[in-house]
This record gives sequence, C-alpha cells and structure tokens, in this order.
Amino acid sequence: MNQPPKVEVIPAFAVPFGATFLADCGQMNFDLKNLFLSRETDKYKNLTRNSEESDLQFESNFDVFTWENPEVVQLKEFMTAAVLEMIGMVNKYKRSKVAEFDIYCDAWYHITRKGGYFVNHNHPMASWSAVYCIADGVDKDDVGDSGVTRFFHPQTAASTYLDAGNLNMSAAPYSTGHQVFKLQAGQMLIFPSWIYHEVSPYMGNLERVIVAANYWFNHPAMNPQMGPKIYAGKR
Repeated sequence: MNQPPKVEVIPAFAVPFGATFLADCGQMNFDLKNLFLSRETDKYKNLTRNSEESDLQFESNFDVFTWENPEVVQLKEFMTAAVLEMIGMVNKYKRSKVAEFDIYCDAWYHITRKGGYFVNHNHPMASWSAVYCIADGVDKDDVGDSGVTRFFHPQTAASTYLDAGNLNMSAAPYSTGHQVFKLQAGQMLIFPSWIYHEVSPYMGNLERVIVAANYWFNHPAMNPQMGPKIYAGKR
C-alpha cells in the first residue's frame, strides 16, 4: 500500500459553550451590584435552595427577570439576545425562525463572599443556561482557581486509559479534561443545562456577584410549555 487509507474524522459528542462580553457595562454592573446588595434579605432569598446553606453566599429567588428596574431589563435583553444567537448558531436556525420562539426563563443572582462555593450540580428542566458576571471580586488574595466555574467532562471514562495513541488529544472537541472558566466582570457564558459544574471556593475579599439564568423554549408549531414566559413570539 503506497498511500495510507483516507479516514474521515467525525467530531461526535462535542459540547457547545458560548462566551461573550457586554461592552460599556460599567454603569449597569454598578447599579446591579448595589441593587442586589440592597436586596440581600429574606424577602428576596431563595428559601428552597437544595445546595448547602452558608452565610458565605446568598442566592435570590428565581424571578429576577420579572423586575422592572432599568438595569435588570438591560441585562435581561442582553442575556436573552446572546442565548438566542447561540441557539441559532448550533441549531442552524435562521434568525427569523428563532424570533418566533416563546421564551421561558428563571433568573437569579448569587452574592459570594470569601470562602463561599457551589457544589457540583446541573440545571434540569431547561435546555440552556447562562451566567453573567457583574462583579468578579478579583483582588490580591484572589489567585489560582479561586471562584472558577468548572464544568466536568460528561464522558466520565474518557481518561480511563491514556497512552501515546491519545495522550496529545488535548484540544477541543477531543479533550479529556474539564473546562474551567474564571469569569470577568461583563463576561457571559452559555452552556447546555444538563452539564454538571461547580464553583470552586472563592478567596477574594470583595463580593463576587453573578446572575444565572435557565432558558427553555417553544415554537408555535410545538406543544406549549408551562412556566414564566418572558417573551411570546416575534418581539
């Protein structure tokens, strides 16, 4: 055989992530941080959270995107537009098709202080999730993997046996390690809701403030979904 056989490489089982930044977000982030800190009370607290309770992190109720504060509306519009763009890209939908979707959403905020963290979890009953960083809290004591969002490789056996035949497959979509993101203020991350992730212990001295959201969708040609619809069809 003079020539090696032609082999087609098929990138199966890849997991799509989306990342974007909101330009000129300083004033909005400032207003949101002050608003959320002022509402760090039992009235706005999620009293049914199933992660370990701690005074080092505050989790709000899931109705934040129903608030009418201008800074909240601005963030909702940005995050929703980014998620819709992501959906169109990975599904190969035209924007006109996505514009017909009914959009359902839960949204909440986290305030994390030094030592706070979130254990491994996922977001069932949604198709896409997103996080937006209002305040990253970075200071001289916030180093290494402090406060990183770590997504666990869904193929748990992928790194069971490593040798010369697969050891160098470190680049996406064939990597066997976890995906780690250290969010910066103004940065947004979009990911499938089913993937498991955690937030490592945060060691900064300032508040770390994050907004998280779960999205699910319906098209008029499909069966209707129940939930807090924030948009109906063509906006």
